Amino acid sequence: MKNIFIKVVHSVPFTFRRMYWSRKMGSVENDLCIHKNVTFKNPKCLFFGNTVGIGKDACFLPVVKYCGINYNPKIIFGDNCWIGNYNSFASIDRIQVGNNVLFAGNVHVTDHSHGYSDLNTPIAKQSLISKGPVIIEDNCWLGFSCEILSGVHLGEHTIVAARAVVTKSFPSHVILAGNPARIVKKFDFELKEWVKV
Repeated sequence: MKNIFIKVVHSVPFTFRRMYWSRKMGSVENDLCIHKNVTFKNPKCLFFGNTVGIGKDACFLPVVKYCGINYNPKIIFGDNCWIGNYNSFASIDRIQVGNNVLFAGNVHVTDHSHGYSDLNTPIAKQSLISKGPVIIEDNCWLGFSCEILSGVHLGEHTIVAARAVVTKSFPSHVILAGNPARIVKKFDFELKEWVKV
């Protein structure tokens, strides 16, 4: 009986957070689990599939207006995703994450950066720039403290090593590492194992 009581008490904050934020978001399917201190800016721009977990202190930062310019951002997660502690997602265009994607802690994903071409204007007052949306296909695993930058498309079952900085797109079934990230292994379907590149 004591264990059941503890489980019920433990689940109450998650239930209230889910109920509160689900009404404000673009769409939420079933079983969204939100840990404490998660930041949702412009929640109407956020879309979550079934069974998505969000770790503590994660940030979702779609930008709808900056320096007088209006944007129409979307941050979209498929089913069965885990978003790690201290992850951040910033968008002026689109970040689209497939199904069964695993994010370790401190991962940063953005589809834009600050403009810096006008030397007479402070960077904070220049418009945002982007190389396009970020697309992460199904079954990817993003390691601790890696960065995924604008215009990147990761094919399915891509693994990104800890602290890698991904600046360009990569095909499916590869392991990426380094700054800038490069392919260090590919899955060989004949040998049925990962092989060094």
